[in-house]
Amino acid sequence: MDSCFGTFVAIFFIFAAASCAPTGSNLHDACEDVKNSSLALNRVARIVSMEAQTISKYTADINSEVEWMKSTDMCDPKSLKQESARCIVKMFNVLTRYRSEVEKVSRFEICSVANKVKPALSKMLDDMNRCVKHPQAIITEDTRTVERNEQPLLCRYTLERLFSFSILTARVFALGDPALHTESSTQCTRA
Repeated sequence: MDSCFGTFVAIFFIFAAASCAPTGSNLHDACEDVKNSSLALNRVARIVSMEAQTISKYTADINSEVEWMKSTDMCDPKSLKQESARCIVKMFNVLTRYRSEVEKVSRFEICSVANKVKPALSKMLDDMNRCVKHPQAIITEDTRTVERNEQPLLCRYTLERLFSFSILTARVFALGDPALHTESSTQCTRA
């Protein structure tokens, strides 16, 4: 009985998510905000990432709770046109985890720069939530205490990875290279 219910929920979720997912230039009006907020997140994350590089000149091998995107997440252009739900769900879950991680590092005295990206990250998640119906991500809070000497490394690591991920979100939702987008870019406007 549980597997039948699970199958029904999965099928319902896929249809609901696909109803407003990005597919080429046919973005639904409800998802226009996601396109704009993905570009805004990318701009702010880039600035914050560069500022974080001044916090620590060292990089570290850090064990993070944030998942990596994989080729099996189907975020390539061809898969997005055919079946975007898997990619969109994964992006939402990763962004939700980043919100938690950015919240954590922003509490470090040395990482107050992270506060600059929090509004753009929250807006992106809110816009995605309005555009695509999906199950709520379950995030378990990392309660591990971060030693003071590890804080600059974790700050830089988190903000640099968020910037890298924001490039992917901007490419998926705004179609193309986010570095080339401007307010009047024809690549960013609906056809």
